[in-house]
Amino acid sequence: MANYRGTGQSNYDIGDAPPLVKWTIVKGDTVAFRIYVTDDAKNPLVIGDWTIAAEFRRPDKANDFDQDSAGTVFTINPAPEDDDGNGEFTVKLTSQQSNSLRTGDVFDVQLSDATRVWTVARGQMVVLEDVTD
Repeated sequence: MANYRGTGQSNYDIGDAPPLVKWTIVKGDTVAFRIYVTDDAKNPLVIGDWTIAAEFRRPDKANDFDQDSAGTVFTINPAPEDDDGNGEFTVKLTSQQSNSLRTGDVFDVQLSDATRVWTVARGQMVVLEDVTD
């Protein structure tokens, strides 16, 4: 059991929600965004030390759009691009992948190693219809 020994404040908020990304794309386009991650001392992480995964899911309308019961649309493994700097990697979708998404689909991006899993971003898709074929 932990006891607080100081005076004054006795309630503390610990942790933080991952950034929420509203990703607007045009259906069928090749799209990307960059994520920058640091350690607690604000030093860029060595991206090569981590496994990166992003999963895109479609919430179930029959289950009140519960994200836990959402069906997986696809999973990708983002990686640093040539122009990414220290602590950066790019989440990139092919035109085929973006073509399979719908407005309301959700995603998250996780880093993991042998002992930890860290969700660095989560989001919801806004998918605009393409005009030109």
